[in-house]
Amino acid sequence: MFIVFEGIDGSGKTTQSGLLAKKLNAFWTCEPSNSSVGKLIREILSGKIKVDDKTLALLFAADRVEHTKLIKEELKRRDVVCDRYLYSSIAYQSIAGVDEDFIKSINRYALKPDVVFLLIVDIETALKRVKTKDIFEKKDFLEKVQNKYLELAEEYNFIVIDTTKKSINEIHKEILEYLKEYNKVYKL
Repeated sequence: MFIVFEGIDGSGKTTQSGLLAKKLNAFWTCEPSNSSVGKLIREILSGKIKVDDKTLALLFAADRVEHTKLIKEELKRRDVVCDRYLYSSIAYQSIAGVDEDFIKSINRYALKPDVVFLLIVDIETALKRVKTKDIFEKKDFLEKVQNKYLELAEEYNFIVIDTTKKSINEIHKEILEYLKEYNKVYKL
């Protein structure tokens, strides 16, 4: 099973994806990946390198092509849990001004996840939780991104969990309950 966690930074997706991967004894991964393209993207996100928004979208798509190969290989052996995937590109890059059809087109070979959890959070809470800021960490921008994620949740049938006032354990238990309902194979 390929499980993806989406949401703005500070929503709890990294924590929850890690907890779930450990619980399922799954392979945990993230985007941007640890490839050379992924490392370049991290440099751009930190603000050290400036590129056009379309260039960044293309870099994310290129990173995803390589990352998808790894995901497919791991899926032959075990479940895969991913912190961010295609929907982050759609949400962030479209709000940054890149045409959504262009983003979808350059990512048309992305693997379709079995389950997507969208963790939403009050923007003020998210900004307090984030330790390292990147070029997208601005309140107005994040509000628009989170609203875009909610649109995508309806379009792609994500499981939406509000993490604002819940503990890490409460959120983890809620995720496990959704997975029990989704797939009775898991003895969680």
